[in-house]
Amino acid sequence: MQSSTKSDQKKVYAIAMSGGVDSSVVAAMLQKKGHEVFGITMDIHENCIQDVEDAQAVCKTLGIPHEVFDVRAEYKAKVIDLFAEYYSRGMTPNPCAFCNRDLKLNILVDYARMRGADLLATGHYANLEVPHEELVILSEAANLAKDQTYFVSLAPKEKLRYVRFPLGDIENKDETRSLAAKYGLPNFKKEESQDICFIRQGSYKEFLQNLKTNLNLFSPGQIKLKDTGKVIGDHAGIANYTIGQRKGLGIASNMGPLYVLDVDSENNDVIVGSKEALDIREFSVTDVNWLTEFRREFDASAKLRSFGKKTKAVAMAYDNSKSIRVRLSERSSTPITRGQICALYSDSNSVICSGIIS
Repeated sequence: MQSSTKSDQKKVYAIAMSGGVDSSVVAAMLQKKGHEVFGITMDIHENCIQDVEDAQAVCKTLGIPHEVFDVRAEYKAKVIDLFAEYYSRGMTPNPCAFCNRDLKLNILVDYARMRGADLLATGHYANLEVPHEELVILSEAANLAKDQTYFVSLAPKEKLRYVRFPLGDIENKDETRSLAAKYGLPNFKKEESQDICFIRQGSYKEFLQNLKTNLNLFSPGQIKLKDTGKVIGDHAGIANYTIGQRKGLGIASNMGPLYVLDVDSENNDVIVGSKEALDIREFSVTDVNWLTEFRREFDASAKLRSFGKKTKAVAMAYDNSKSIRVRLSERSSTPITRGQICALYSDSNSVICSGIIS
Protein backbone atom coordinates (compact mmCIF):
# COMPACT_ATOMS: atom_id res chain seq x y z
CA MET A 1 0.00 0.00 0.00
CA GLN A 2 1.26 3.46 -0.80
CA SER A 3 1.01 6.26 1.75
CA SER A 4 0.49 8.97 -0.86
CA THR A 5 -1.48 9.33 -4.05
CA LYS A 6 -0.65 10.37 -7.60
CA SER A 7 -2.25 13.74 -6.96
CA ASP A 8 0.52 14.44 -4.45
CA GLN A 9 3.13 14.88 -7.20
CA LYS A 10 5.14 18.13 -7.17
CA LYS A 11 3.57 19.50 -4.03
CA VAL A 12 4.82 21.85 -1.33
CA TYR A 13 5.52 19.73 1.74
CA ALA A 14 6.03 20.88 5.29
CA ILE A 15 7.96 18.22 7.22
CA ALA A 16 7.20 17.76 10.91
CA MET A 17 10.82 17.42 12.00
CA SER A 18 11.51 16.04 15.47
CA GLY A 19 15.27 15.94 15.11
CA GLY A 20 15.18 12.16 14.77
CA VAL A 21 16.21 9.91 11.91
CA ASP A 22 12.69 9.10 10.67
CA SER A 23 11.43 12.62 9.97
CA SER A 24 14.85 13.63 8.61
CA VAL A 25 14.71 10.81 6.04
CA VAL A 26 11.20 11.91 5.07
CA ALA A 27 12.50 15.41 4.31
CA ALA A 28 15.33 14.03 2.17
CA MET A 29 13.08 11.51 0.38
CA LEU A 30 10.53 14.12 -0.66
CA GLN A 31 13.23 16.59 -1.69
CA LYS A 32 14.88 13.95 -3.91
CA LYS A 33 11.50 13.30 -5.55
CA GLY A 34 11.40 16.93 -6.66
CA HIS A 35 8.94 18.36 -4.15
CA GLU A 36 9.39 21.77 -2.57
CA VAL A 37 10.20 21.01 1.06
CA PHE A 38 10.64 22.94 4.29
CA GLY A 39 10.96 21.79 7.88
CA ILE A 40 8.89 22.72 10.91
CA THR A 41 9.86 21.73 14.44
CA MET A 42 7.48 22.19 17.32
CA ASP A 43 9.10 23.85 20.33
CA ILE A 44 7.22 21.95 23.00
CA HIS A 45 9.37 21.82 26.13
CA GLU A 46 12.73 22.91 27.49
CA ASN A 47 13.87 19.29 27.58
CA CYS A 48 13.61 19.13 23.79
CA ILE A 49 16.10 21.88 22.85
CA GLN A 50 18.59 19.35 21.46
CA ASP A 51 15.93 17.97 19.12
CA VAL A 52 15.32 21.44 17.69
CA GLU A 53 19.05 21.87 17.08
CA ASP A 54 19.29 18.45 15.41
CA ALA A 55 16.40 19.33 13.09
CA GLN A 56 18.08 22.62 12.19
CA ALA A 57 21.31 20.77 11.34
CA VAL A 58 19.48 18.36 9.03
CA CYS A 59 17.71 21.20 7.21
CA LYS A 60 21.03 22.99 6.76
CA THR A 61 22.53 19.83 5.27
CA LEU A 62 19.61 19.49 2.85
CA GLY A 63 19.60 23.21 2.06
CA ILE A 64 15.94 23.64 2.94
CA PRO A 65 14.23 26.28 5.11
CA HIS A 66 13.50 25.45 8.73
CA GLU A 67 11.01 27.02 11.13
CA VAL A 68 10.44 26.59 14.84
CA PHE A 69 6.79 26.67 15.86
CA ASP A 70 6.35 27.65 19.51
CA VAL A 71 3.61 25.47 20.99
CA ARG A 72 4.84 25.29 24.59
CA ALA A 73 1.62 26.73 26.00
CA GLU A 74 -0.57 24.37 23.96
CA TYR A 75 1.66 21.41 24.77
CA LYS A 76 1.48 22.11 28.49
CA ALA A 77 -2.31 22.42 28.41
CA LYS A 78 -3.13 19.54 26.06
CA VAL A 79 -0.38 17.05 26.88
CA ILE A 80 1.42 17.67 30.19
CA ASP A 81 -1.55 18.92 32.20
CA LEU A 82 -3.74 16.16 30.76
CA PHE A 83 -1.01 13.63 31.59
CA ALA A 84 -1.18 14.69 35.25
CA GLU A 85 -4.97 14.90 35.28
CA TYR A 86 -5.32 11.34 34.06
CA TYR A 87 -3.14 10.03 36.88
CA SER A 88 -5.20 12.03 39.40
CA ARG A 89 -8.29 10.22 38.05
CA GLY A 90 -6.74 6.78 38.49
CA MET A 91 -6.05 6.46 34.75
CA THR A 92 -2.88 5.69 32.80
CA PRO A 93 -2.42 8.29 30.03
CA ASN A 94 -0.85 7.99 26.60
CA PRO A 95 0.80 11.39 26.00
CA CYS A 96 2.11 10.51 22.50
CA ALA A 97 -1.45 9.90 21.31
CA PHE A 98 -2.58 13.20 22.88
CA CYS A 99 0.26 15.03 21.12
CA ASN A 100 -0.66 13.56 17.74
CA ARG A 101 -4.36 14.27 18.23
CA ASP A 102 -4.10 17.84 19.44
CA LEU A 103 -0.79 19.18 18.15
CA LYS A 104 1.29 17.32 15.54
CA LEU A 105 -1.63 16.13 13.42
CA ASN A 106 -3.92 19.01 14.22
CA ILE A 107 -2.68 22.54 14.86
CA LEU A 108 0.63 21.80 13.10
CA VAL A 109 -1.38 20.88 10.00
CA ASP A 110 -3.12 24.26 10.15
CA TYR A 111 0.20 26.05 10.69
CA ALA A 112 1.85 24.24 7.77
CA ARG A 113 -0.98 25.14 5.41
CA MET A 114 -0.92 28.72 6.64
CA ARG A 115 2.80 28.79 5.76
CA GLY A 116 2.02 27.70 2.20
CA ALA A 117 2.29 23.91 2.35
CA ASP A 118 -0.09 21.68 0.46
CA LEU A 119 0.60 18.77 2.79
CA LEU A 120 2.31 17.90 6.06
CA ALA A 121 4.59 14.86 6.05
CA THR A 122 5.77 13.11 9.21
CA GLY A 123 8.08 10.25 10.17
CA HIS A 124 5.32 8.02 11.49
CA TYR A 125 5.31 4.40 10.37
CA ALA A 126 1.79 4.10 8.99
CA ASN A 127 -0.03 4.02 5.69
CA LEU A 128 -2.60 6.62 4.72
CA GLU A 129 -4.71 6.73 1.59
CA VAL A 130 -6.96 9.67 0.67
CA PRO A 131 -9.14 8.47 -2.21
CA HIS A 132 -11.20 11.65 -1.99
CA GLU A 133 -11.79 14.53 0.43
CA GLU A 134 -14.39 12.69 2.49
CA LEU A 135 -12.42 9.48 2.97
CA VAL A 136 -9.12 8.63 4.68
CA ILE A 137 -7.87 5.08 5.12
CA LEU A 138 -5.33 4.70 7.94
CA SER A 139 -3.68 1.28 7.71
CA GLU A 140 -0.84 -0.52 9.41
CA ALA A 141 2.71 0.03 8.17
CA ALA A 142 4.72 -2.62 6.34
CA ASN A 143 6.99 -2.70 9.39
CA LEU A 144 4.53 -4.04 11.97
CA ALA A 145 7.18 -3.86 14.72
CA LYS A 146 7.27 -0.09 14.21
CA ASP A 147 3.65 0.48 13.22
CA GLN A 148 2.29 3.69 14.77
CA THR A 149 -1.33 3.65 13.67
CA TYR A 150 -2.28 3.11 17.33
CA PHE A 151 -0.73 6.48 18.25
CA VAL A 152 -2.16 8.23 15.18
CA SER A 153 -5.69 6.84 15.44
CA LEU A 154 -7.09 9.70 17.54
CA ALA A 155 -6.15 12.34 14.94
CA PRO A 156 -9.18 14.08 13.40
CA LYS A 157 -10.11 12.85 9.92
CA GLU A 158 -10.48 16.36 8.53
CA LYS A 159 -6.81 17.05 9.35
CA LEU A 160 -5.47 13.68 8.22
CA ARG A 161 -6.59 14.56 4.69
CA TYR A 162 -3.60 16.92 4.58
CA VAL A 163 -1.06 14.48 6.07
CA ARG A 164 1.25 11.92 4.45
CA PHE A 165 3.39 9.15 5.98
CA PRO A 166 6.17 8.39 3.46
CA LEU A 167 7.74 5.67 5.65
CA GLY A 168 4.66 3.48 5.55
CA ASP A 169 6.16 1.02 3.07
CA ILE A 170 9.61 0.74 4.66
CA GLU A 171 9.98 -2.74 6.12
CA ASN A 172 12.58 -2.18 8.86
CA LYS A 173 14.39 0.57 10.74
CA ASP A 174 17.77 -0.50 9.31
CA GLU A 175 16.48 0.53 5.89
CA THR A 176 15.61 3.98 7.27
CA ARG A 177 19.08 4.39 8.77
CA SER A 178 20.68 3.28 5.51
CA LEU A 179 18.74 5.95 3.67
CA ALA A 180 19.81 8.55 6.25
CA ALA A 181 23.47 7.59 5.68
CA LYS A 182 22.96 7.61 1.91
CA TYR A 183 21.53 11.14 2.07
CA GLY A 184 24.43 12.27 4.29
CA LEU A 185 22.21 13.29 7.18
CA PRO A 186 24.20 14.31 10.29
CA ASN A 187 21.90 12.45 12.68
CA PHE A 188 21.88 9.06 10.92
CA LYS A 189 23.35 7.39 14.01
CA LYS A 190 21.09 9.16 16.51
CA GLU A 191 19.57 6.75 19.00
CA GLU A 192 15.83 6.32 19.02
CA SER A 193 14.03 7.82 21.98
CA GLN A 194 12.16 5.21 24.03
CA ASP A 195 10.84 7.54 26.70
CA ILE A 196 8.24 10.27 27.02
CA CYS A 197 9.82 13.21 25.21
CA PHE A 198 9.27 15.73 28.00
CA ILE A 199 10.82 13.39 30.58
CA ARG A 200 14.48 13.00 29.67
CA GLN A 201 15.77 12.34 33.19
CA GLY A 202 14.20 10.47 36.08
CA SER A 203 10.84 8.71 36.12
CA TYR A 204 7.37 9.95 35.32
CA LYS A 205 6.68 9.88 39.08
CA GLU A 206 9.54 12.30 39.73
CA PHE A 207 8.25 14.50 36.92
CA LEU A 208 4.78 14.60 38.44
CA GLN A 209 6.19 15.31 41.90
CA ASN A 210 8.03 18.34 40.51
CA LEU A 211 5.00 19.56 38.59
CA LYS A 212 3.22 22.49 40.19
CA THR A 213 -0.32 21.21 40.55
CA ASN A 214 -3.09 20.89 43.12
CA LEU A 215 -4.13 17.49 41.82
CA ASN A 216 -4.35 14.55 44.19
CA LEU A 217 -1.41 12.50 42.96
CA PHE A 218 0.68 11.56 45.98
CA SER A 219 -1.65 11.68 48.97
CA PRO A 220 -1.29 8.55 51.19
CA GLY A 221 -4.12 6.04 50.99
CA GLN A 222 -5.03 2.41 51.45
CA ILE A 223 -4.50 -0.78 49.44
CA LYS A 224 -7.56 -3.02 49.57
CA LEU A 225 -8.51 -6.49 48.40
CA LYS A 226 -11.13 -6.44 45.67
CA ASP A 227 -13.35 -9.27 46.92
CA THR A 228 -13.53 -8.32 50.60
CA GLY A 229 -12.51 -4.68 50.78
CA LYS A 230 -10.00 -5.64 53.48
CA VAL A 231 -7.18 -3.15 53.99
CA ILE A 232 -3.87 -4.97 53.49
CA GLY A 233 -1.47 -2.08 53.14
CA ASP A 234 -0.86 1.61 52.52
CA HIS A 235 0.23 3.51 49.44
CA ALA A 236 2.03 6.80 48.90
CA GLY A 237 -0.21 8.17 46.14
CA ILE A 238 -2.36 6.78 43.34
CA ALA A 239 0.01 8.17 40.68
CA ASN A 240 2.41 5.37 41.61
CA TYR A 241 0.07 2.67 40.29
CA THR A 242 -1.39 1.39 37.05
CA ILE A 243 -3.75 -1.49 36.32
CA GLY A 244 -1.91 -4.77 35.88
CA GLN A 245 1.04 -3.69 38.04
CA ARG A 246 2.55 -6.38 40.25
CA LYS A 247 5.90 -5.05 41.41
CA GLY A 248 6.34 -2.22 43.89
CA LEU A 249 3.14 -2.79 45.85
CA GLY A 250 5.03 -3.13 49.13
CA ILE A 251 2.65 -5.70 50.59
CA ALA A 252 2.97 -9.34 51.61
CA SER A 253 0.13 -11.81 51.20
CA ASN A 254 -0.45 -15.55 51.61
CA MET A 255 -2.83 -15.36 48.64
CA GLY A 256 -0.03 -15.55 46.10
CA PRO A 257 0.94 -12.75 43.68
CA LEU A 258 -1.32 -9.69 43.79
CA TYR A 259 -1.94 -7.27 40.94
CA VAL A 260 -3.45 -3.80 40.73
CA LEU A 261 -7.02 -4.25 39.49
CA ASP A 262 -8.24 -0.68 39.86
CA VAL A 263 -7.18 2.75 41.05
CA ASP A 264 -10.10 4.36 42.88
CA SER A 265 -9.34 8.07 42.72
CA GLU A 266 -12.60 9.08 44.42
CA ASN A 267 -11.70 7.22 47.60
CA ASN A 268 -7.92 7.35 47.10
CA ASP A 269 -7.71 3.54 47.22
CA VAL A 270 -5.65 1.04 45.24
CA ILE A 271 -7.60 -2.18 44.63
CA VAL A 272 -5.65 -5.42 44.25
CA GLY A 273 -6.43 -9.07 43.57
CA SER A 274 -5.40 -12.16 41.63
CA LYS A 275 -4.15 -12.23 38.06
CA GLU A 276 -7.35 -14.00 37.02
CA ALA A 277 -9.34 -10.94 38.07
CA LEU A 278 -7.58 -8.96 35.33
CA ASP A 279 -9.40 -11.02 32.73
CA ILE A 280 -11.98 -8.41 31.79
CA ARG A 281 -13.71 -9.00 28.47
CA GLU A 282 -16.07 -6.01 28.27
CA PHE A 283 -15.40 -2.29 28.72
CA SER A 284 -16.40 1.19 27.57
CA VAL A 285 -14.53 3.53 25.24
CA THR A 286 -15.23 7.27 25.20
CA ASP A 287 -14.19 10.28 23.08
CA VAL A 288 -14.42 8.03 20.03
CA ASN A 289 -12.76 9.27 16.84
CA TRP A 290 -14.31 7.74 13.71
CA LEU A 291 -12.04 7.38 10.68
CA THR A 292 -14.71 5.46 8.77
CA GLU A 293 -18.44 6.00 8.60
CA PHE A 294 -20.33 5.60 11.88
CA ARG A 295 -21.40 2.01 12.61
CA ARG A 296 -23.93 0.92 15.22
CA GLU A 297 -22.51 -2.59 15.75
CA PHE A 298 -19.51 -4.20 14.10
CA ASP A 299 -16.81 -6.85 14.34
CA ALA A 300 -13.24 -5.66 14.73
CA SER A 301 -9.81 -6.40 16.12
CA ALA A 302 -9.01 -4.36 19.22
CA LYS A 303 -5.55 -3.06 20.06
CA LEU A 304 -5.32 -1.91 23.68
CA ARG A 305 -1.62 -1.04 24.02
CA SER A 306 0.92 0.07 21.44
CA PHE A 307 2.96 -3.10 22.03
CA GLY A 308 0.00 -5.44 22.52
CA LYS A 309 -1.46 -7.96 20.13
CA LYS A 310 -4.84 -7.34 18.59
CA THR A 311 -7.82 -9.27 19.96
CA LYS A 312 -11.04 -10.13 18.12
CA ALA A 313 -13.97 -8.09 19.42
CA VAL A 314 -17.51 -6.91 18.85
CA ALA A 315 -18.26 -3.21 19.31
CA MET A 316 -21.61 -1.53 19.96
CA ALA A 317 -21.93 2.23 19.59
CA TYR A 318 -24.17 4.36 21.77
CA ASP A 319 -26.62 6.87 20.31
CA ASN A 320 -24.22 9.81 20.43
CA SER A 321 -21.50 7.89 18.50
CA LYS A 322 -18.83 9.23 20.90
CA SER A 323 -19.04 6.20 23.18
CA ILE A 324 -18.88 2.50 22.39
CA ARG A 325 -18.98 -0.76 24.31
CA VAL A 326 -16.34 -3.32 23.35
CA ARG A 327 -16.61 -7.05 24.05
CA LEU A 328 -13.49 -9.18 23.54
CA SER A 329 -13.78 -12.74 22.28
CA GLU A 330 -10.80 -13.85 24.37
CA ARG A 331 -8.45 -12.60 27.05
CA SER A 332 -6.38 -9.61 26.03
CA SER A 333 -2.58 -9.95 25.95
CA THR A 334 -2.42 -6.75 28.06
CA PRO A 335 -4.65 -5.58 30.96
CA ILE A 336 -7.64 -3.38 30.19
CA THR A 337 -6.29 -0.07 31.48
CA ARG A 338 -8.38 3.07 31.85
CA GLY A 339 -6.79 6.02 30.07
CA GLN A 340 -5.11 3.96 27.37
CA ILE A 341 -6.25 3.96 23.75
CA CYS A 342 -8.48 1.30 22.24
CA ALA A 343 -8.01 1.25 18.46
CA LEU A 344 -10.40 -0.92 16.46
CA TYR A 345 -9.20 -2.35 13.16
CA SER A 346 -11.00 -3.90 10.21
CA ASP A 347 -10.04 -7.21 8.59
CA SER A 348 -7.91 -5.20 6.15
CA ASN A 349 -5.88 -3.77 9.07
CA SER A 350 -7.21 -0.26 8.67
CA VAL A 351 -8.49 1.76 11.64
CA ILE A 352 -12.25 1.95 12.00
CA CYS A 353 -12.23 4.17 15.09
CA SER A 354 -10.45 4.66 18.39
CA GLY A 355 -11.02 6.26 21.76
CA ILE A 356 -10.10 6.30 25.44
CA ILE A 357 -10.71 3.24 27.61
CA SER A 358 -12.88 4.42 30.49
